[in-house]
Amino acid sequence: MYSISLLSLNTFGIPFYLGWERLGRLANYLDRLPFDLVCLQEIQQNAYAPLVERGLTTYPHSAYERHRYAPKGGLAIFSRIPWMDRRFEVYSERGTWSSISFADWALHKGIQSVNLEIGGLPVFVVNTHLNANYSGVWHQANHLTRILHRQVQQLTQAISSFPAESLVLICGDFNFPRSSYLYKELIARNHLVDPLADDKRPSYRPFPFVPSKWKTSLDYVLVRPPHQVGVVVSADLVTIEDTRSRLKIQRFLTDHNALTLEISWDSADLRSKSAERTGDRIGFQLLNA
Repeated sequence: MYSISLLSLNTFGIPFYLGWERLGRLANYLDRLPFDLVCLQEIQQNAYAPLVERGLTTYPHSAYERHRYAPKGGLAIFSRIPWMDRRFEVYSERGTWSSISFADWALHKGIQSVNLEIGGLPVFVVNTHLNANYSGVWHQANHLTRILHRQVQQLTQAISSFPAESLVLICGDFNFPRSSYLYKELIARNHLVDPLADDKRPSYRPFPFVPSKWKTSLDYVLVRPPHQVGVVVSADLVTIEDTRSRLKIQRFLTDHNALTLEISWDSADLRSKSAERTGDRIGFQLLNA
């Protein structure tokens, strides 16, 4: 059997709320967890990326694209497994510098990916963070929702470029709920599986006085299984909190919950095409989501 596991987390790495000290503690916390890859969003200063990198001492492989003042997209991937290639694609539609989406435009939000090979199976890991919809309105006429829709279309093109025989894992902060047409289109057009689709726990933990509508799922770990290879998928939502600290302000590490994903498959499936197929893919099994 072969396997790969990852953790995806929005770090709340904005340039205030004790960001420097907090991100250092967050990195040390994550370094103790048993995942092959850690995919982070919202690393919003160039200095934050090496800070987190130093804390993740057991993750020797790092990917982030330094830009003017912060890594592109605020995205970073850290891995215990070496990869063969890495890419970053900026979303062509991010709003404008003169709009409410200024921060998303300036951060160069986009699609980060790394390409690995495990036991002969090509694996693509995609990390992304889409624009914020500050209105919380998800109908198609909403201007901010239309920006997100164009980003979903570009993300779909990126996913479709990966070979059908590869395992594709997509994670990040998508900034739209499961009830939105954006989520439904992303899942349907890319033949994705959301192992936490029936989990009602929110991935975002809003601060006090933030409207309750934001206490929902905005972060996802999604899977496109490979053709003719049976995979077993397990996922969970994990609260990230430094329980060893006495002070409440020090226990806080981020305003999002982490999502975890583990995929395993039998090496025999890579050597034989004789397994019974179900649709276009075979042997998909979901465990304790």
